[in-house]
Amino acid sequence: MDFKAKTKEEAYDFLVQAGIIRPNERTLEGQEKADMWLILQFLEAYKSTNNQRFITEYYKYGDEEYQVTFFDEDEYDIVEVKNKTRE
Repeated sequence: MDFKAKTKEEAYDFLVQAGIIRPNERTLEGQEKADMWLILQFLEAYKSTNNQRFITEYYKYGDEEYQVTFFDEDEYDIVEVKNKTRE
């Protein structure tokens, strides 16, 4: 793949198209992650996937979707997916 960006905008658009940057997703960290996990535990996941290595559960809370991926018993990531129609 040969790509020579002329501007920052072209480079950013290329990375979005390639799926490297996901502008509608944000990984929660620190206290925000802990607080959101506390809230999500009271909700029921509307979808769950398991690929033998980790489990991902999908939640809706307000206008946002949250993807919680469990790697270990105490290790997990929470990704907030913004609703594309609100932008």
